Amino acid sequence: MYGITPLILIILPFLFQLIYGQKAIGETIQLKFRTVVLISILMQIVLSIISFNLAIYNFTESLQGELPGCGMWMIGIYFVNLLSIIILLVIIIVQYFIKRSYEKNK
Repeated sequence: MYGITPLILIILPFLFQLIYGQKAIGETIQLKFRTVVLISILMQIVLSIISFNLAIYNFTESLQGELPGCGMWMIGIYFVNLLSIIILLVIIIVQYFIKRSYEKNK
């Protein structure tokens, strides 16, 4: 049941940044772009920790008393979280330049 949940938790800050970042650039919401960026970065950090802990819980539940095998999956989840932070920063930088060009055209 919880197998895909850690990956969904990692994707949520991307969706938040894409949707609300675009709305903040277009000024259709009350939040400023800076606030949206701060919320998405904090969400990424918190949800990365939660997804890692949830994946550990899923792994221990799947063992059901057996001896654990290799722990390389933990490194994989760690690097997926690291990669997702880097991708989020790239999205933020792209949206910042879009915002800056949008303000120059006004």
